[in-house]
Amino acid sequence: MRLIFILLLISLPFFEIWGLFKLGGIYGWWFFLYIVIMGILGWQLIQDEKTLVLTRIMTMMTQGGNLFGVLLGSAKNLLAGVLFLFPGVITDLFGFILLMIPIQNSINKGASPFSENQENTSEPNKGDVIEGEYRREEEDK
Repeated sequence: MRLIFILLLISLPFFEIWGLFKLGGIYGWWFFLYIVIMGILGWQLIQDEKTLVLTRIMTMMTQGGNLFGVLLGSAKNLLAGVLFLFPGVITDLFGFILLMIPIQNSINKGASPFSENQENTSEPNKGDVIEGEYRREEEDK
């Protein structure tokens, strides 16, 4: 299994270059424009994540949330940005799939991204409130 993964990782640049030539020959300038736009979007994603990661960490520390989740979500976004920077369709597809993984949302709700039994409640303290009516009845003395 490890050997297959290493061979795929080594052959990825060759597939990317082959895809660049094939798709560039078919689509021409439109494909070049796609490569440039994806590089700009990847760079912008990295820059935005660099500026927002410190505020996310500070906010999570003050709220007492899951710090590991913030770091994992930021690392996921940075890796997706780096994949967008590499020219090619395969790495862009991996970066897009990586961005679609909802790690940050599940961690903000206090659940672990790896647990199978996650509760999705719309109200933050739903289990702490007991609703009911109260009335005092006068006792006969």
